[in-house]
Amino acid sequence: MPLPPEIVLHLDERLDVTRSALSDLRWVPAGRWHITLEFLGECGRHEADRQLGRWSRRAARVGPFDMSLAGAGAFPRAWKARVLYAGVRTDADTWRRLAAADQVPHVTLARTRQTQDLTGVVESLATYTGPAWRVDHIAMMASYLRGSGDRGPRYEPLETLELGPG
Repeated sequence: MPLPPEIVLHLDERLDVTRSALSDLRWVPAGRWHITLEFLGECGRHEADRQLGRWSRRAARVGPFDMSLAGAGAFPRAWKARVLYAGVRTDADTWRRLAAADQVPHVTLARTRQTQDLTGVVESLATYTGPAWRVDHIAMMASYLRGSGDRGPRYEPLETLELGPG
């Protein structure tokens, strides 16, 4: 799910000092921030079509809803982290009806090659609250690894699905 530009800008400005202080982390560029409803991995054309049908049905049964970024966390734990993320605040029932069962709503901000204690940065971002926005569509995306020298995947939207009446 893409983030609106004003949400990206708000969080990007909040992270300026944090990125400078933790330059050893591999920070995800703000233009690649998104919320994943489910990661599917490599799919052939038949499976991609099947998934598109599945996600069309899921989108149709959930009406537009509000979402905001709030707080932070780390996977698997703050004291033994590989991923730093911004938390997502939304209606839990709506999220469960839309996203995969095990998907924690979050925006990946940075990664680290070796586990690190990120307790301090998670605590410093705990009070962050971004503006709310209305979610009225989701996007099915393809992710392509880049060649050497380029960092991070390239995302390509395959289909945009409007949310239904709920």
